Amino acid sequence: MDEPAPSRRPSLRSGLVLAVLTVVICLLGAEMALRLRTSASLLWHYPNFIQLDLRSDESKRPQLRYDRELGWDLQPGASGLLAGKPISISADGMRHHSPGARADSGPTILALGDSYTEGFAVADDETWPAHLERHTGRRVLAGGVRDYGLDQMILKAERLVPTLKPGTVVLAFIASDIDRTGRAARNMRHKPYFVAAGEGLELRNVPVPTTPVAGPDTLPRRVLGHSYLLHFTMGRLGAHELWHGDTIHTGEDSDLISCRLMARFAALVQRESIQALVVAFPRYEDWAWPESGKTQHRRVATVLDCAINAGLKTLDTYDLFAKEGVAQDPEAFFVDWHFNDKANALAARMIAPAF
Repeated sequence: MDEPAPSRRPSLRSGLVLAVLTVVICLLGAEMALRLRTSASLLWHYPNFIQLDLRSDESKRPQLRYDRELGWDLQPGASGLLAGKPISISADGMRHHSPGARADSGPTILALGDSYTEGFAVADDETWPAHLERHTGRRVLAGGVRDYGLDQMILKAERLVPTLKPGTVVLAFIASDIDRTGRAARNMRHKPYFVAAGEGLELRNVPVPTTPVAGPDTLPRRVLGHSYLLHFTMGRLGAHELWHGDTIHTGEDSDLISCRLMARFAALVQRESIQALVVAFPRYEDWAWPESGKTQHRRVATVLDCAINAGLKTLDTYDLFAKEGVAQDPEAFFVDWHFNDKANALAARMIAPAF
């Protein structure tokens, strides 16, 4: 009787091929399932989601112009809509608002910061500088610019203070502005940045380049950007910079740079013989994800300590907002990840006693 032929053991190569095919089929299945769950139209519509995101980001940056020293700045005289709200820029490049009834009763206040200070997704008269002018009766110039880091804010202060001669500068920042000091490009735009040099800082990337940021156009992103599964996953992980490739990191310690920037700002304040207040605002993310928010608040507190050590007056609004119940209902204070009119009015009331 013939013996049965011995069974062949699968080779390592065939096993790997089978494993790869299994993974690919599972990923394709997950891709189709997620597309169907999100919208049936995505089953036959395959855009590059990275490019869609970048076009969406660009639509949020009207009223801006290139600036060789700051990277970008508000376009004087521009107007239109920003996140669905009317925005107008004065001839001197400030966010416009109706003057307060007693807006000439004291020295001018210059407000500098990022989109929280510019007033993202709120009308001209709903920004915190507009509210502050009504509270104090002093003229408030709203010089905030969306997407600015602490480095750009202080460079703008160095440009404006000698010319405008304000009585006080309010420098308002959030935790994200610390990270932005470690970027040479952000949201497809090049920017100035500082590097640590000895005990001080050295300015780089000025004049700011106008060449395109190449990251989004690399071959992997041109191919993988069509995957909705990857787009969804990277968004959930908060890995937008990695996914988009629209950011260039400097490799510098952004916390150290931010601390030294406080000393640079203090030198300007002393040189120009003006008053200054460094204000820290909480973000929507700090309340939506409390554990992460506590970590970020500690970083903010460290920068404020650096400001105090440099001789600057500071205001940390985190606990003040907490007392108003923002932790229980963040949506009542924020719109599109930024302060709404209610929160801006509250911020102005917190700042006003300093004057």
